[in-house]
Amino acid sequence: MESKSLRKYQSDDAKFLASIPCSACFNEQRTGKTPTALEVIKLRRLQEERILIITTASSLYQWKEEYETWLGKNCVVCTGTPTNKLKAIGSWTHGLVVSLDSFKETASHSGLIDPILSREPAMVILDEAHKIKNPKTANAKAVFKTCKVPYRLALTGTPAQGKPYDVYSILRFLFPSDFGSYWRFIDEYFEIEDNVVWQNGRPRHFKTYDNFKPNKAAQLQGILNTFSTQRKRKDVMPWLPDKFYQKVKLQPTREQKRYLKDLEDTYRTGDVITSGVLDRLIRYRQICLDPGLINLDGKSPKTDWILQYIKDYPEEQIIIFSKFTSYLIKLSEQLPTTWAMLIGSTPAKQRGKFIKDFQAGKFKVFLINIDAGKEALTLDAAETTIFTDKFPPIGSIEQAEDRFIASTQDKAHKAHKIIELMMADTFDEQIYKLLEKRKSETDIINDYNKYIKERSKTHGSKSPVSVSGSYQRAI
Repeated sequence: MESKSLRKYQSDDAKFLASIPCSACFNEQRTGKTPTALEVIKLRRLQEERILIITTASSLYQWKEEYETWLGKNCVVCTGTPTNKLKAIGSWTHGLVVSLDSFKETASHSGLIDPILSREPAMVILDEAHKIKNPKTANAKAVFKTCKVPYRLALTGTPAQGKPYDVYSILRFLFPSDFGSYWRFIDEYFEIEDNVVWQNGRPRHFKTYDNFKPNKAAQLQGILNTFSTQRKRKDVMPWLPDKFYQKVKLQPTREQKRYLKDLEDTYRTGDVITSGVLDRLIRYRQICLDPGLINLDGKSPKTDWILQYIKDYPEEQIIIFSKFTSYLIKLSEQLPTTWAMLIGSTPAKQRGKFIKDFQAGKFKVFLINIDAGKEALTLDAAETTIFTDKFPPIGSIEQAEDRFIASTQDKAHKAHKIIELMMADTFDEQIYKLLEKRKSETDIINDYNKYIKERSKTHGSKSPVSVSGSYQRAI
C-alpha cells in the first residue's frame, strides 16, 4: 500500500484482532494483511517491545521495510551465517524478522528457537501460517515452542489449503491448551473411516477423515469467527485493479558495491572496459542482475531470491521476465523445478507448445525475454510474474505484464501479482521509479549520467579511461 493510512475495514480488523491476545487474519491475498498486523502492534502499545516475525525467506526484507515504514522503529533481519544471525538477535530492540527455515530445528540444524526466545519477545507474528499445516513437521514443532509468547497473531489467506483439518496447527499455535491433541481434534469434528489396501500381498490399514460430523462444520466455523477476520477480496476491494505490484529491494553484495563504485568512478571495473554512457549503463544493469554475466566474481541476490521464492511457493506457476537472455540461460541452470524458456530465437511451433504446456500445468516456471514475450501470449495459468529487471520501452513492459491477466470469468479473481526485483540504493532502483513516470530510454540514460556525476562528487572522481569501441563486450 502506497498511502500510509489504513482503509476502514483494515482499521476495523486491527481493532478486533488487538482486542484478544491470540488472533488470526485470514483475509484473502492483496487485502493488506501486513499493515493490519502492524496496526495491531500499535493498538496493543507494543511499539517499544521486541516483536518476532516468522515468515518465508523470500519475504524477509519486505517485512523489514513495511515494519520500519508503518511503525517508524528499527527492524533487523536474521539472515546470513550463523554468526551473523546471532549478532542480529543480539542487536534486536524492536522488530526481528526470521525465516521459518532458520527458526526451526532439525537433526542437522540447531535452529534459532532458544536464542530468540531467550530475548523474551512480547509478540510473535506468524506469516504464511498455512506452512505449518502438518503438525508433525519441524516447521510446526518450532512454531509451537513460541506458544508462551504473550501475544500471538497468525496471518494467511488460506488457513485450510487442502482439507478443513489443515487449520489444526494454527489453532494449536494460538490456543495450545484447547487444541493440544491432533487426534482429539479429529475425533471431535470429523467422521473417521477405516480403510484397507493390499500391498505386496498384505493388507495395509489406514484412516481417512475427510467429512465433518453432523453440525460440526458450523461449530468449527463459529470458533474461527471468535478470533479471526476472514475478508474476501471481492467484497472489500471490488475496484481492485487486475495487477498488484510488489517491490522487493535487495541488498547488493560487497562485490557488487565495489563493481558499481568502479563504474561510477571510471569506465572500468575488473577487466571490463566500457565506452560511452549507454555501454556503461548496460554493464551497471548486468552487475545488478548477476556479476557473472560479464565474467565478474560474486553472487546474485536476485537469483538467490528467485530460488528461495520457488522453494517457498512450490505450488505456484511463475513467469520470469528479463531483458537479458544471457541471464535467463544462467538462471535456468539453477532452477529446482520444471521450466521452459522463450527467447527471440524460439521457433513458432515450439513457442506454441510451450504456451499450451504451461497452461496445462506441465511445467512451473516460464522464463521469457521481455522483447520476445510481449505479445501473442496467453499465460493466465500463472498467478505470479517476476521481473528481474526493467528497461524501456514502457509499452513492451506493459504488454509483458498483461500476459497473465485472466482471459476467462472463472479466473477473474485469481491472483495477479507482479514482483519487481531491484538492488536497493542503486540506479537499478532508480530505473523503476523513472518507469513509473513513463520515462523514455533517453530520459533514463540522461538521468544515469546525472546520477554518475552526483555519485562522483560524493566519493571523489578518478580520471576516466579512454577506450575505443573495440573493447566493448557483447550484451
